[in-house]
Amino acid sequence: MDIEKLRRFNSAYVGDFPFLEELSSEWIGKKPLDGLRILHNIPLTRETMLKLEPLYLAGADVTVTHLDLPGLEPKQDCVNLLSDAGASIELDHRKIDGEFDIALDCCAQVPAMENVRITRGYVELTQSGTPIYSALETELPIYSIDLSKLKCLEGMFGTGEACVRAIKQFVTPELKGRKFVLIGYGKVGRGIARYLSKEEVEITVVDINETYLEQAASAGYGTIKDIKRSTGLLEAIRGAFAVIFATGQPGLLQSLYAPSEIGDDVLLINMGADDEFGDDYPPGRIVAGKAPLNFLLDSPTTMFFIDPIFAAHNRCCENILKGDDKGFTALPAELDLPYVDAWSKRYGIDVSDIYYE
Repeated sequence: MDIEKLRRFNSAYVGDFPFLEELSSEWIGKKPLDGLRILHNIPLTRETMLKLEPLYLAGADVTVTHLDLPGLEPKQDCVNLLSDAGASIELDHRKIDGEFDIALDCCAQVPAMENVRITRGYVELTQSGTPIYSALETELPIYSIDLSKLKCLEGMFGTGEACVRAIKQFVTPELKGRKFVLIGYGKVGRGIARYLSKEEVEITVVDINETYLEQAASAGYGTIKDIKRSTGLLEAIRGAFAVIFATGQPGLLQSLYAPSEIGDDVLLINMGADDEFGDDYPPGRIVAGKAPLNFLLDSPTTMFFIDPIFAAHNRCCENILKGDDKGFTALPAELDLPYVDAWSKRYGIDVSDIYYE
């Protein structure tokens, strides 16, 4: 791997990423991952290239792949650069085989790779990977970035900003006065509401958690709790400009309503990794063909929000090497709130929203 080609490519990136830069400066001298075999499975974007650099500088032997989701394509300039630099890259999960020390994963796709064996540990980025990894029968350490306050910088702030940016780019730039139904008010949902509200839209929040609904009502949003064949919910959906799903529950919509009950003029938008609509709803009925809408953007989440998260995802490799933990666990404490505090102080942003639970 010609690391200098990657570094030149990354030097042209426009944006701030101090946490990954700090990691690169530290690891280039220490080489803490020297010879370590890492399988890297997250969306291959321009920002991912910045994440890969410290891994290579640390001496890791990285095999790069791309998240396998319908409608989500890797950025071709990134594929070309890595190929030209001699990196090990394989986009087809079925063709990846062999033994790796660590999996840096997203959506828990590595355990489904039949010819792959992980020997030292896993690090998972997303909420959708939690059910799979928490049930995985292994004593290897499995760190969940999603089980952290740090992940809220992406899931709440970054995804919310990207959702609105994507709607304005791919649907319409004029949002003022439009009606949105937001199904799910966890960290992703409330981040979407946070940024949508800046566009002066009307928001109705749907959730089964009474505390979340009280918080939504306090924020000035309409609320609906009873989602099981609720007349109120169906009326809200039929009168909406768009319905945004952020629950992480596969097949939720088809369990509630048949496609014939919802007019084609209502936009259905996915903002999670799962198919929350079900097979009854064809991809063509969903904006972006069921892919998370922000994944259509050149920057699905801006580096401003994901820089410390990417740094923590990488740094977990050191925790795995220490061998102190076994099984499924949250992001190590030393990589959680210290990163949140450092980010908040650097940019002067109030992050009190992340303590909603």
